[in-house]
Amino acid sequence: MRRFGWSLGVLLAVFAVPVPALAHGLGGRSDLPVPLEFFLVGGGVVLAVSFGALAVLWPKPRLQNGPRYRGSGWAVPSWLVRIAASGGVAFLLLVISAGLFGDDLSRTNIAPVSVWVLFWLVLPFGAAVVGNAWSAVNPWAALGRLAGFHRGPEGVGRLGVYPAALFFIAFTWLELVYATPSDPRVLGIAAVVYTAIMLTWMAGVGVDRTTLSADAFSLYHRVISGISPFGRDQQGRLRHRGWLRALPVLPQWPGLPFFVLAMIGTVTYDGLSATPWWDDLSFDLVGTAQRSEWFRTLSLLGTVAIIGLAYLAASWFAARIAAEDGVTPRSVARSFAHTLVPIALAYAVAHYFTLIAFEGQLMIAAISDPFGQGWDLFGTADYRANFTWLSPTLVWWVQVIAIVGGHVMGVVLAHDRALAVFRSERAVRSQYAMLGLMVAFTALGLTILAAG
Repeated sequence: MRRFGWSLGVLLAVFAVPVPALAHGLGGRSDLPVPLEFFLVGGGVVLAVSFGALAVLWPKPRLQNGPRYRGSGWAVPSWLVRIAASGGVAFLLLVISAGLFGDDLSRTNIAPVSVWVLFWLVLPFGAAVVGNAWSAVNPWAALGRLAGFHRGPEGVGRLGVYPAALFFIAFTWLELVYATPSDPRVLGIAAVVYTAIMLTWMAGVGVDRTTLSADAFSLYHRVISGISPFGRDQQGRLRHRGWLRALPVLPQWPGLPFFVLAMIGTVTYDGLSATPWWDDLSFDLVGTAQRSEWFRTLSLLGTVAIIGLAYLAASWFAARIAAEDGVTPRSVARSFAHTLVPIALAYAVAHYFTLIAFEGQLMIAAISDPFGQGWDLFGTADYRANFTWLSPTLVWWVQVIAIVGGHVMGVVLAHDRALAVFRSERAVRSQYAMLGLMVAFTALGLTILAAG
């Protein structure tokens, strides 16, 4: 325990040192008080020193046995689960109704802010702190049970979680590529189509298998919630289990690395596409076609592919350095996929923090006039978003801490997994490539933040 305490202390100290140097105003590179290289070097130093501290102070795996539940926990009442499921269905019906029948030109139509802020950002980010509440709220699972569909066999089946990954990319395509992603009509139709697909899938293979392997949002919440210190034990009681401990025991489903890499790649593309140098490069390549959906679709898929190839290259180097029977690049890629989850969350938090802070305020007006018909149910329809309470300096603090902190957690998880799957004398060396990958991801994230 003393060695473990020293390990955490050193890592926290290392992580804390560079932050004041990085906490400057947000803006383009010309707005930064010091050259961008200072930020990149600072982030790289944090990861390198953390890696060295782990090599010395963390000699044995500590997280591979999964959650360490504490206390008696709380048995979630069945009536509360039913209320949560009913609330999820009501929310889905509200989005569909407001999207299809509400005023699509009204700023108070509740569909866009509900989908792109509450559903897509707030709920998953909350799962990283409080646990996987979506498993109770999931409206598609509730509708499947209501329709009488069978639970289905256990596990993800021969397709793994590839269907969920493809639906995840399709949803991000709607957000990042489609011309009018905030059109309430588009969102209403998309919700109807996705509901029909999920219910049809459930009719074929059951509710449980569909939720696990095909529903992108259930998998997204399950993966993100592995970071949370709270979760349900085998008896279904909500208990404290410790930070990050559920990630190492995440099943190595076929397609899981693809899903996590898609989480990173789609956010990376969103950040890249907002930078001036991306505009210049894409214009040089295709001219005015840079704004076309076909080019942005290829750019989105290409970014995900490049991120994936970088991870596969790191996995290949780790397998080669380990030089052990049964260790292949594919097995390493599957085994270490969970180490990228904090990085994916960090990218999303850094990129979308201001969207939640500012655009999320639209919900205050929308709850009083959800269909944009001029109602004022709760007296808040005239509320206007306040953009002055959040300073650029605070935004930069949050973004840099998220980026660097997520990568430090990734380094911790990768080191712990390496100690468990490789011989001790090669475990640290096998992670050189992964460390290089995470330093590159950190540099890329900070560069995008500075340029965006």
